[in-house]
Amino acid sequence: MARIALIGNPNVGKSVIFNELTGLNQTIANFPGCTVEKKEGELSHEDQIIEVIDLPGIYSLSTHSIDEQISREYIINDDPDLVVVVLDASNLERNLYLTVQLMELNTHLLIVLNMMDLAQGKGINIDANRLSKNLGIPVIETIASKGIGLDELKGKICECLTSPNLAKPLVWNKKTGENIEKILKSISPYTSRIEKKYPLEWVATSLLEEDDYVWELIENIGVSREELGPKITKLIEENFDGDAIVPLVDARYEIVNSYMTDVQQKYTGRRWALSDMLDEVLTNRFLGIPIFLTIMWGMFQLTFTVGAPLVGLIELGFDKLGVLVYYLSNLLDGAGDGFNPISDFIVGAVINGVGSVLSFLPFIVILFIAMAILEDTGYLSRVAYLMDKPMSRIGLQGQSIIPMLLGFGCNVPAIMATRAIRNDKDRKTTILVNSFMPCSARLPVYIFIAGAIFPTFAGLVTLGLYILGILVGILFSWIFRKTLFRGEKSDLIIELQPFTRPTPKSVFIKMWNQTKEFLKKASTIILVSLMIIYLLNQAGIMTYLGRGVSLLFWWMKTSDGSPIGWEYGAALLSGLVAKEVVIGTLGTLVGSSLELLGPAAGLGFLVFIALYVPCIATLAVIKQETKSWKWMLFSLMFTIIVAYVFSAIFYFIVHAIVSV
Repeated sequence: MARIALIGNPNVGKSVIFNELTGLNQTIANFPGCTVEKKEGELSHEDQIIEVIDLPGIYSLSTHSIDEQISREYIINDDPDLVVVVLDASNLERNLYLTVQLMELNTHLLIVLNMMDLAQGKGINIDANRLSKNLGIPVIETIASKGIGLDELKGKICECLTSPNLAKPLVWNKKTGENIEKILKSISPYTSRIEKKYPLEWVATSLLEEDDYVWELIENIGVSREELGPKITKLIEENFDGDAIVPLVDARYEIVNSYMTDVQQKYTGRRWALSDMLDEVLTNRFLGIPIFLTIMWGMFQLTFTVGAPLVGLIELGFDKLGVLVYYLSNLLDGAGDGFNPISDFIVGAVINGVGSVLSFLPFIVILFIAMAILEDTGYLSRVAYLMDKPMSRIGLQGQSIIPMLLGFGCNVPAIMATRAIRNDKDRKTTILVNSFMPCSARLPVYIFIAGAIFPTFAGLVTLGLYILGILVGILFSWIFRKTLFRGEKSDLIIELQPFTRPTPKSVFIKMWNQTKEFLKKASTIILVSLMIIYLLNQAGIMTYLGRGVSLLFWWMKTSDGSPIGWEYGAALLSGLVAKEVVIGTLGTLVGSSLELLGPAAGLGFLVFIALYVPCIATLAVIKQETKSWKWMLFSLMFTIIVAYVFSAIFYFIVHAIVSV
């Protein structure tokens, strides 16, 4: 099977193209040996089945980040049959820099000139045929968000796989070219070994950049660094004053400019684009945050309003399923009413437990659709820009905003995303406060409890819990940066994603991938956990464990003035496995009597769930990323203490209001 790789800068529409090429024939996994996510899929076209790999969005192949390292290593070591380079037509010069680096690798390339409509909106005309001629690489024009040019792209991919071609040789400026030749001469004793595996010119430019990864590659095939290293160092000292990286970057941009000859024309008299006006409003320092909060509130209200009838139908279906199980059990028994240990286990552990989680699937699907739309329109990058300034004033580093936003989906990949933060103190601060970010696993719990206790204000309560998590994260990032991790902050460097129109197919695929992960978790981790909890409950063990936890909340009283039951302590314990298990546990142990908690205890309970450690997987990744048991245990105890304190504060405030 032929294999192609998609590569490009962030926010060039690469994911939209990947989704259009592969549809639902895609999976999400990690690159071998690391935790960086990759997407794989299959393209079927013209009787060909082609494997498609979506590489991380990067700006260059210089390994300043793990994403750049992974992309370069994949192209070098896995040697795809074709690399499809997706370019933003409205930022052609910057995008072509990555193309030049790929040309250094002598790989087979196909250029996709995406977002042609945005280029025209900026007053830019591009001659794609001239660009193709200058590069010696086929170029396809697309507007992926509107589905324009994608059929031509599929056909060109098949054509390039059948008749591959290499780009024109790079023409370096005189100084750079002379020094590349000197390095080639220095490594000439090893030429036969190197060129069997790697392009010679790429090795030479990488040695100019003093790239340790390339040194490692060529040392593995017998090149002596002890012998060759001093010669390269001397050459760099004599010709580049000890640093060839900046001159090499400039040389690549000279090549980029030569490729743009007669390619791009800008015309004057362009009207102010709608995107400019939207940016003026959405990133306004006075209007931006209220608009963001309004959008989030509207999203949660939509989730509750549209999802509630569907949830009711699913709950009714699971109730009827439980009745059916007892009916079938009665038929098999031949006597009695069908109640026995096996039927009780099926109904109590599986149907009531997992059913309590799955019944909230409509809420989750609606939220995932809304988040996919916000992401595809480009709004989320503006939220990062909008929140950077106020957050940086109180301790958060600019780049920390991105992992915090990712935490809205899942804290595990969000913590992994802190690898892009170079300052170690900033990175550890971000890791520790990320646990407060309201991950999607908490959403069903919010909906379940808030819907039962605050049916009229469920959307507002859910939004409030999200805001609470963010504010607590901000508060403790400021405290940590003033105490544990003192030091200077760095600024946020972010490119605002162009406004684009989400395609139904792209939104559906994103929703389906996230929903599929939820269903996978429900059918494995959650199911096993609820079975264990059911058995522990039947043995009486869960009662003792739950009672021990509930005693810590001795001050929390239900609506009739009695202490909260052991069932709620058991639910908090089960939430350490995965937050969705809280619902299954309460569904198994409490059932429909949840509203008896009352508003004070209900909100206090919700606040604790919102702030204590997300799950065991989050603790594991904190240990992995900090390489320290100390910070993992600190995070566990710290989040529990913070959750306990804030839970008490909110309980007593609401209790005082209700008592008046």
